[in-house]
Amino acid sequence: MERLVEYLTGVVESSYEDLAHLVPCGSFLGLFDERPTKRARRTDPRFGSSSAPHQQGLFEFDNSEESCDTITHLTQTAISQGARAVDVLRVVVDAVRSVHDASAVLDIGFRALFEIYQQRLQYHSANRYRVEAAAEQGNNNGGETFGKEYLLLTQLFELHRPRTWVAAVRLMSMVTKSAIGIMYGSAAPDDMGSGTHAASLSEISGLNLLPEGVCRESIRQVWRLLLDSAATEPPQASVLGATRRTRWQIRFEATMELLDSYVGRTEHCVGRPLVSYYMISRELDPGAAVAESGMLTGEMQRIVDLCFGRKRRLGRILLPPDGSWPLISHASRAHTVKHVYDQPGYALVRDSLTLEETQRGASAGRVVADLLYQRAPIDEVFAAMRNHRTMQRKAKAAVANDSYMPNSGEYTANGGEYIANDKYVANGAEADIDAEIERRESSMLLLDAMAQRIEHIVRFIQRQCDFETLLDERKLNANSDATMIVPRKFGYWEHMNEVADQLYYFVLSDTISYTDIHARLYALVFPADSDIHPGSEARKDNSYIWLLLQLLHIEKVAAGPVRADLAGDEDMLEQLLQMYNERQIVSRDAFYLRDLALQATMSHQQASIRDNHGVKFRHPRMAVAMPFAPVLFQLQNEFGQQFKDENYALLQGRDVCAAMKTATVSQIRQYVVPNALYTFLVPARESVAQLQGTATTYLQGGNVGFQLLDFINVGGKHRLLQLIYKMMLAHEQGPQFQFDGRQPSARAGITCVSPHVVDTVYMLLYNAPYSNELMMKEVLEKLRRSDKAMAQGGTRFSAANLRWLYTVYQLMNCRLLRFFKYYAHASHLVHHLRHSLVHVTHRQLYRSLECFALCLVNLQHDVGFLQALMNPAYHGVPLTPHPSALGAIRYSKPKDAWFECAMLARNAAVVIARIETMRGLGDVPGLELDECLDSLAPQPQLWAPAVLRYLPRAVRAYYTRRTPQPSARVSPASVRQLIGARPEHAALLRPGDAAAESALAAFYAAPERQALFLCVVWVLHERQTPPPMAVVRRVLLTFPPLQMSSHTSALLDFIVACETERGTAEPASATMQLLNDFMFRFQLVHHEHVVFALTRGEHDLRTDRMRLLLTRYVLLESPQFSERLDEWHRLDFQGRYWADFEHWKKQDAYLARFPEFFEFEAALEGPLEPAPALSLPVYYENGMVRLLPVLEFALGRMIEAEDRGLLRDVLDRMGILYRLHQVPLTTLMNTLFVYFNAPTLHDAAVVRSLNRALLDMSQQNFSPEFEQFMRGDTDDCTHIDARYVSRIIERIARAIMRHIAPPTKQNLPEIHYREIPNPILLALTECVVELLTWWCLHCAPSSAARLYDSARNGPLVASETEFRAEEQQRRTWAAEWPLAQLLLELIMEPERRPEPGAYAGATYIHSTGLLANVLPDELLAFPIVQHLSRIVLDEPVLKSNSGPKRYFSFVEFARSSQLNADADPDAATRFAATSVFNSFEQNRNHNMANRPNTFLTLLHSVLHYGGIATFNTLSDTIHALATGGELCSDIQLLYLCATVGPILYRLVDHEALYVQILGDLLSSLVQICPRISHLDAECSTDAIEQVMDFFCFVKDQFDPGRSAWRRLAPHIAALPVLLRYQLQCMVDQ
Repeated sequence: MERLVEYLTGVVESSYEDLAHLVPCGSFLGLFDERPTKRARRTDPRFGSSSAPHQQGLFEFDNSEESCDTITHLTQTAISQGARAVDVLRVVVDAVRSVHDASAVLDIGFRALFEIYQQRLQYHSANRYRVEAAAEQGNNNGGETFGKEYLLLTQLFELHRPRTWVAAVRLMSMVTKSAIGIMYGSAAPDDMGSGTHAASLSEISGLNLLPEGVCRESIRQVWRLLLDSAATEPPQASVLGATRRTRWQIRFEATMELLDSYVGRTEHCVGRPLVSYYMISRELDPGAAVAESGMLTGEMQRIVDLCFGRKRRLGRILLPPDGSWPLISHASRAHTVKHVYDQPGYALVRDSLTLEETQRGASAGRVVADLLYQRAPIDEVFAAMRNHRTMQRKAKAAVANDSYMPNSGEYTANGGEYIANDKYVANGAEADIDAEIERRESSMLLLDAMAQRIEHIVRFIQRQCDFETLLDERKLNANSDATMIVPRKFGYWEHMNEVADQLYYFVLSDTISYTDIHARLYALVFPADSDIHPGSEARKDNSYIWLLLQLLHIEKVAAGPVRADLAGDEDMLEQLLQMYNERQIVSRDAFYLRDLALQATMSHQQASIRDNHGVKFRHPRMAVAMPFAPVLFQLQNEFGQQFKDENYALLQGRDVCAAMKTATVSQIRQYVVPNALYTFLVPARESVAQLQGTATTYLQGGNVGFQLLDFINVGGKHRLLQLIYKMMLAHEQGPQFQFDGRQPSARAGITCVSPHVVDTVYMLLYNAPYSNELMMKEVLEKLRRSDKAMAQGGTRFSAANLRWLYTVYQLMNCRLLRFFKYYAHASHLVHHLRHSLVHVTHRQLYRSLECFALCLVNLQHDVGFLQALMNPAYHGVPLTPHPSALGAIRYSKPKDAWFECAMLARNAAVVIARIETMRGLGDVPGLELDECLDSLAPQPQLWAPAVLRYLPRAVRAYYTRRTPQPSARVSPASVRQLIGARPEHAALLRPGDAAAESALAAFYAAPERQALFLCVVWVLHERQTPPPMAVVRRVLLTFPPLQMSSHTSALLDFIVACETERGTAEPASATMQLLNDFMFRFQLVHHEHVVFALTRGEHDLRTDRMRLLLTRYVLLESPQFSERLDEWHRLDFQGRYWADFEHWKKQDAYLARFPEFFEFEAALEGPLEPAPALSLPVYYENGMVRLLPVLEFALGRMIEAEDRGLLRDVLDRMGILYRLHQVPLTTLMNTLFVYFNAPTLHDAAVVRSLNRALLDMSQQNFSPEFEQFMRGDTDDCTHIDARYVSRIIERIARAIMRHIAPPTKQNLPEIHYREIPNPILLALTECVVELLTWWCLHCAPSSAARLYDSARNGPLVASETEFRAEEQQRRTWAAEWPLAQLLLELIMEPERRPEPGAYAGATYIHSTGLLANVLPDELLAFPIVQHLSRIVLDEPVLKSNSGPKRYFSFVEFARSSQLNADADPDAATRFAATSVFNSFEQNRNHNMANRPNTFLTLLHSVLHYGGIATFNTLSDTIHALATGGELCSDIQLLYLCATVGPILYRLVDHEALYVQILGDLLSSLVQICPRISHLDAECSTDAIEQVMDFFCFVKDQFDPGRSAWRRLAPHIAALPVLLRYQLQCMVDQ
């Protein structure tokens, strides 16, 4: 190495000392035509100082051949002696760089480099194939790659050394050609095109000297240097040469030769590419900022335009024709939050599209507006903004990394990474963004969305009201007193209440400032911020002032910007006066609550207004508003007088006029109304009442109506809930009271909260969910801490704490489940009671907790529940008014099972199966379904074939693999033997024996024996020797509450065994009577546990008649249960419980007649030993309420039992219970979805009973056809025609477009009390219920024969083979249903719609995509995806081949004086501009709509909302096309690529499916190529070029991995040689 450095030093010195021998050209410098000029010597410390003397003898210029050989020899010697080849080559390259640019010595250096690299190529080639020979030579450089050595040549490119640049280009070109010759062999170009040279894939990928990444790196470095020179070098013409080319042009033309060698267009390298055209175009495109700046020369600009056009063509294939898919809160799968337009992988091609095309994607503003319209939880809104911001940063970083920024970044030649000087880093890492900037971005997004929504609502109200017809003067005078004017229709005001709550929260949490929202609302009236503006009178509305008035009740607003304005120039006050519409208050639809808002504002801010007497002179418009101010004062005086006289009619709010009066007063004075309401609910006088005894007392107060709470101002709602929480629900000491002005404290003799106070809490939460969410978070955090305390074991809670827990659990279980269903962190709420379910020993509290756990798990509808099960590190939600996310979840199987209670574990398993059926888990990588199911219970669960039949395949496979042995049944003989053999049972036969009782308790202390005890008691009762109930009670109290459902199951199994032993076909009447006594007389077992035990899913009820008869008895024929059910019917509990003022009285009456006992004391009288536990206050719960979630579980088992008579009887008799179900509509949809193929439901009478039981038709808005079916007028489903289907889609479309319309049905519940507050989700759910009902009627004729008939012993579907055959039959039946065909006709041919002009845009299509993915896939999604084959094979526009296209040559381009046809950007993008791949809306607007484009839009809408099952169907469809032999054109193949392009970012997580689809596309390419006559070494087609670009994009951005490409190798090997070589990089990299 030292001799090499010494010799090279002499070479460098010689180039500076002997300039007399300079020559104008050499073997490497022939392209340069300029006369050399003398330059100053360069200094390089590695080669000595510029003043160092020339060492004679080391270098002789005249003997150049010998010098070249010497350099080559010394280099080879240094490498063979152990030096790293890369280090040695770097020394040589640095020496050549230091040679004088004008010296002929430069030619010697380059010739030496060429010889050296030729030797290195031979070495690497030999080392690749002859590893053993290389090892024998002792070469230690086997780990080096030629690519690293090759990249050293890029250091030779320097802008200020033009001769060196040209020589370096030629050197790299020659080295590249040599490498290509070694890699590809010597096949002639003609053979390449004809396909006769069919080299094996091992020949292609066996030796890859120059990987694509190395070539791209060299292109990037050289091209960016050219870009620098284009921006800085003056257009100086060459001195020599007829063409007078500039120096830059010479460098440019030389570089084009290098590019040609990379793409395989140079001589002897035709068709042997190293880099694909797509990758070349990506590297040559500097980005929009540079391309549009005008800094590029004409030649470079045209090259960049060609690259840009190529990317644009690819972008139209990779992105959908319309991506404006709405984000649906709680309906969209997790992946839909990440839009394809936000993916970093698509950012590069997305930026190449036109503005009209990029508008196809969703924006952050639209997402936020959609979520606010859908009443999404605030945490979900902020999570969507965070996600969008994160994806935007990644996408911008990807674009910045790929773009050339000469003024804001630098390029590192060694590492090859572009480092920008701004906040984006080229490696895609997220940079820290200033918190203030992020907060401002969120503020502006929310401000825009809120202003848009407010304007939309106000315009809707103006359309519904008559503000033009004025009241006459007489009526106006009559209404100027305390009489409240309320319009005929004021239901629309619920929209204003809702938006006021959202706005109040945003301002309260400092997310939006008051000054911003004030200015924005003023701009809605005066857009140009001018007092006089055309149309401003029509835009004026007092609703804007009313909204701003709500914000004045925020103390920091009133004391901050408002007070400052009133103390200063009063601009805000003047703007309020300008916005005031004086006509509204005297119009036909005047509404004092709104129209007195300005007067109320003046009254509320009276103390802050300076010079009250002069304000009317400063603001003349005050004169039009203040004449109505006396009405306010009159209302205020009336309110104060009635409150003083204890006349609480106004506070009860049952009359609409009274409620409006109180609501108006709430706007005038801060906290007057909420304080008065609290005093009404919790009076200052001691009037104590009892709930269920002396231990449960409360302070008796009034009952506030829901209408009053609806209409008081948001600040009043917030204040009232704060008071209730602080005084009633926030203390471990119990409720706090304040009498006679003393400090709040607990009151002796008052232990509980009034039931009316509890009612007020849930109504306020539903009224103002945004502004009051922080209180709910605090309650949940307290529950989590209590649960954590219980996990420590032995924790004893105070009586007040137990009452608090019981009260909160009831409130959440019976009133707030709807609130929790759409709560952002609902899936993780199971963490808040996990340990409590194990460690709670208070049996009354446990039963409430068990019921709540059942209901909470039943609510789960998304994969987030499974994520919560695998997230043991969850530590709650931070208590902050600012929304927070849970952060990334690290999946980990918990150490202990989630549910030790068998009932809860089985219920959770059914819910997981339902989530897998309805939602799928494919888009959550890393989540293992088996681990989720493993974590549910300590032991595997056994499920009968009847249950497995309706489980999804993945869940069914899990339980099939882990099928446990059936639990040991307790035989009657063994129990009888146990009684006689164990002396401990003497305590049950001879009462009063203390020793025997102690021995009995010790015997049954063992957990494995506890299940026997109830069987023993049963046998003793059968023998007519009933044991003493006091002894039985003491033993049962030692059993853990969580095991009682398992013990009840053991008892029911024992009863069935006893009846079977007797040989009777039906249970004996004595048996049923005794079971009735156990449930209701003795209350040793709970009714809901008995129902679960009979229908738990372990036994196949199709063949178990005994259990079916017992089920019928306990639900329908039990005397005491029938008596309870009759009383329930008589009391007539209302489904609209918030409007039922008598609900508490009904509950109290029911419990008085049927008291409940929780510690087995029902049959005992007198003092109890041990004494009963603390009695807890019951507000909402009873046996019927606790039965409801178990009945929901049993409903599935009864459907599986295929006994239509039992199912109908249960639904008809017990349907009234569902009035108190929190989510009956969702439960109905889930049931119809999961069991849509169950023959039990394929009967008009059964499905009608199911709908009637779960639906309150007065609360839903179904179609007239469905209501006729519900009334029993018809059982026909032939009305499903184009008109009906179009109405279904248009209803969904109206909701998606945020269309507010008058209700088509009167007396619907208020929006915030509806089960589903999201209007889009509500429309989808109701449409699904309708369509699945019609499906059941459609299948009725063919399903009767599928019912199991014990008389003829079949058919009994029980094996996996039969399950799969049934699934296939289900698809066949679904294909015969007309829904999919009707929708396809309506979408593909819009003129066939009943109203062709209505919703003609993409919204109609996206509504169909949404509907397809909330229905079972077989009914709509699969038929739509499968229709792809008909589009591809039948559409004429796809069956013709695209035109020929010559392969682009950079050298030909550079040498031509003007662009030829092949280089014409318009010609290059001619095919890309066809309407098949255009934007859907662009086609529609320009009358270019076509069927393939429309179907592609529909398909991607279905795929966007769909899951992995839809992808599998797409894969099967593409596979059928690829193997069917019917594909005939390259456009058909390109269309198939367009179906896959927008879902690549999701497919990459599913390798097997991904490889299958890519393999089928390659197979299709193999099938199509022989049918195209234009494919040869010089020409391809437009479509084939785009297909090749598509595969290159796949490799570049969504690489499935080397092993996946290896599996695709056979498909690539079957391609024609030219195309095969173009795709070789996929296998080689």
